[in-house]
Amino acid sequence: MEKILAGYYIGDNVQLDLAHRKLSSLDSKSRQLNSFVFRETMLRLFLYLLNHANGKIVSNEQLLYHVWDLHGLKSSSQRLWQVMQALKLRLAILGVEHDFIMRIETIQVKGYSLKPGMARPFYFYNEENVNVSQFISL
Repeated sequence: MEKILAGYYIGDNVQLDLAHRKLSSLDSKSRQLNSFVFRETMLRLFLYLLNHANGKIVSNEQLLYHVWDLHGLKSSSQRLWQVMQALKLRLAILGVEHDFIMRIETIQVKGYSLKPGMARPFYFYNEENVNVSQFISL
């Protein structure tokens, strides 16, 4: 049986579904489901943060390289800022705390970090040898 990452819970009521590239939140008052589907670059950025910046600092250079350069895209600090702002706005609309993604600037590094403990992965178990990479390829 294979353990496969299915997504993340962000805070109390936001869920990232990797198979559908969707971020969703259920508004407890109106019982309305709010969601949006990620574009590829924004999803790569968010996943890189979730996997590497949970309580740690990820530098701008790391993000530019892993999210853009490795995928044959032209990277720039301006593009990183634009995509990061759009991501933070979408998270805020869904009710994620504004300080979940934090900008960090020190003498040694400029980058981002995630507020520790707010993102929790969830998994499913593949009992058959089904190739799930087609559903979550990045």
